[in-house]
Amino acid sequence: MPIIEIAKFDLERLANIKFEEAAKLLEYVKCEIEEDVGEKVRLEVSHDRPDHFSVEGLARTLKGIAEVEVGLPRITLLQSSIELKAEYIEERPYISMAVVRGVKLDNEAIRQLIQLQEKLHDTYGRGRRRFAIGFYDISKIKPPIYYKRVSQEDEYVPLGFDKPVKISEMYKLTEQGIKYSTLINKERPPALVDSAGQIMVIIPVLGSECCKITEDTHDVLIDVTGTDLRAINNVMSILIYALLERSSTKTVEIITGGHAYRHTYHRIVVDLENINDLLGIRLSIQDFVKLVEKARLSYQEGGVLAPPYRINMLSWVDVAEEVAIMLGYNNFPREAPKISTSGKRHITEVLTEEVRRILLSMGFVEVNNYVLTDSSIANICKPAHIINPISELYGYVRCSMITQLIVTASTMRRKEIKLFEVGDVVENGRTWRDATFLLSRDGVTLTDGLSVIKTLCNRLGFTCQISETSLEWGIPNRAASIRGDVVGYIAEVNPGLLLKLRHTLPTVVGVLRLENIK
Repeated sequence: MPIIEIAKFDLERLANIKFEEAAKLLEYVKCEIEEDVGEKVRLEVSHDRPDHFSVEGLARTLKGIAEVEVGLPRITLLQSSIELKAEYIEERPYISMAVVRGVKLDNEAIRQLIQLQEKLHDTYGRGRRRFAIGFYDISKIKPPIYYKRVSQEDEYVPLGFDKPVKISEMYKLTEQGIKYSTLINKERPPALVDSAGQIMVIIPVLGSECCKITEDTHDVLIDVTGTDLRAINNVMSILIYALLERSSTKTVEIITGGHAYRHTYHRIVVDLENINDLLGIRLSIQDFVKLVEKARLSYQEGGVLAPPYRINMLSWVDVAEEVAIMLGYNNFPREAPKISTSGKRHITEVLTEEVRRILLSMGFVEVNNYVLTDSSIANICKPAHIINPISELYGYVRCSMITQLIVTASTMRRKEIKLFEVGDVVENGRTWRDATFLLSRDGVTLTDGLSVIKTLCNRLGFTCQISETSLEWGIPNRAASIRGDVVGYIAEVNPGLLLKLRHTLPTVVGVLRLENIK
């Protein structure tokens, strides 16, 4: 979970409540104190609330909980007279800009903005590969602003420097240059340049001293560039609303050009009866609206409006969770179950343990992978896609364990590899328990895999009928289906798929479904 550091006085002035009171309310924002270091405190925040990666977002939420300020945060949107002229940059094709007016900054406020910037870079930005963020003092910039390529022989004053250096030298002299210059065309890097010829930033590497924000800055220009337009719009929302917490005018100017920021509230249709049933309580519409507004949301005619920075709000279930948090889990009524039963292990769990024991006795090594996986699973089946994944490595709910086992095998340097996993997969909206095994060595064939299937069936006391079948990911005429007391399939894996997953040994994979046993 992300760890952030905030100053107690900064939280107090933004939330308008004492730190001692704020500390008691942290449980309502899924946040815990990691370490109290005098005037500052380190907090563990929830990964699904990137708006809490700095003190501004925490203060905004706490104001709602303490009823200092409820409902949707105030914002005034205007179209800016500043123009952005954007070229097409292949490695970072999207750019969005906005100006937040009337901002009051000091050293701690600037530190929080940098912390928010870097936490977003490291998590949702995938180390600046997905998007990169910049803050600038708009009073030091002469519009229009150009998003274009420059030469590595051009000079500018990088952040932290007191004299101009060539961009090619900046790559070598700075930590950011060494780390992030590999993400772009180093000879002709993308940059923001104003009409006076000032290089404002080399994207996504390092900004310039010419227009950095200081304690004298009142109007902050934000730019977000990257490869994912939806992510750029989401992170722009988070940044805008963070700066609005320090703005006296609550005014945002949207800059035209590039891919202009779109400010939209997310409307979620809700049924109070469904929410009451899910939570096991009985809220009146008045109480429901009050709790919704404490969560900094708004209720309008059968729907809840979520501000654009709440990227984790996807359905009415998320609204129910917000209501439960605002009500307080400790305030829910407690009651004993209306029926009494004795517990016992489910047949699926008993079977799972037996299959594990048998495969281990046959020399297989057990692995345990995550239920979330990457896009390679689409080579095997049709997975459920995560709308807002935290990483491209975990963008799908697995419908099979085959690709994960092959990837694991590709990391092993053995002449013969025998792996298995017994775990859950999701197929057609339902969760199933599968046992999947992998055999990998020179000369391995379908017959070797079938001997494992027959041994499993015999030792489990199952009748298994094997017949020829075809599988898209298998070698033609080298696949079989299993029917009888248990169902499944087995095949020699197509070499094309093995190469995609960087595995070079011939491989056989088999699957048994450990549910609906006859």
